[in-house]
Amino acid sequence: MRFSEKLYAENREVWQKSKDHPFVKQLVDGSLDKASFRYYLLQDHYYLTHYVKVIALGIVCAEDNAAMTELSKSLISLEASELAMREKFYPFVGISEVDLADIEPSPAAYHYTSHLYRTAGTRELGRVLAGILPCYWLYREIGEAYQGCVSPEPVYQDWLAIYQSGEYADGLKRQIDLLDRVAEQLPEAVLTEMRRDFRISSYAELAFWDMGLKRENWDGSDKDGELATY
Repeated sequence: MRFSEKLYAENREVWQKSKDHPFVKQLVDGSLDKASFRYYLLQDHYYLTHYVKVIALGIVCAEDNAAMTELSKSLISLEASELAMREKFYPFVGISEVDLADIEPSPAAYHYTSHLYRTAGTRELGRVLAGILPCYWLYREIGEAYQGCVSPEPVYQDWLAIYQSGEYADGLKRQIDLLDRVAEQLPEAVLTEMRRDFRISSYAELAFWDMGLKRENWDGSDKDGELATY
């Protein structure tokens, strides 16, 4: 069994919670509050600006040209797909350049990006890949899970379509293949850390949906100013 297949099996349950999360389901049925989508987009912009930096740090950690080339392709693909497409969503929710320049990260976004920087700090390419892969992979899983659905809100449907495209699937496959190739050369102790990194990122993804839906703040309050309950 490939290492990626083990990771997938170990995290299937938490990924299913993301697929079934009210934020995702409301995107699909068109009922998601625009204010929640706006908050999510702002926090996602913060996250992605750091995500690309972690990929760049992964390039520094790479010890062969093939890995460096593949990660460089990921940076280019990210800019051409997710980042570019999100700019088209901003007018829908009234996000301006000023808004993007002054984002206060939510606890979920801050903790997630801090986790990714922690993996990069180890200077182990395998750990960097294990940290960043759940984001790439889970969004594809969500796209596939709702492949036959059409959101009545065109902007939400455009969001889903990003992760249903063949181009996105091809990029994901390259990332999975790279992780498996790197994992083959690593000792069991590092693989154990990679499994933990992957799982933490998987839970961080789940927390991100909660954050967007509730528009959580640092004081623990939700969009209505009330303390969030769990």
